[in-house]
Amino acid sequence: AYAKHLTNGEHPLVGRVLANRVWMHHFGRGIVDTPGDFGALGTRPTHPELLDWLASELVAKGWSLKALHRAIVGSTAYRQ
Repeated sequence: AYAKHLTNGEHPLVGRVLANRVWMHHFGRGIVDTPGDFGALGTRPTHPELLDWLASELVAKGWSLKALHRAIVGSTAYRQ
C-alpha cells in the first residue's frame, strides 16, 4: 500500500529523487547536491522548477526512465 501511495503520481518526492539521480548520471552533479537527503538537512535544488518538470514528465510518461533519459539528452543543456 505504501509503495502504491508513493508511485501513484500524487506524491512528488519519488519522482524528484529519480529525476535528480538521472540528471546526476548525465551531468555528474544533481539538481539537488545531496541526492541521498531531500529532507531538512539536504541542500535546496538549484533549479526547483526544472526538477519539478522532470518529475512530472516521469510520472506522465508512466515512470519510463527511458523517456526521462531521452528528455534530458535531447535538451539544449545536455548538448552544451
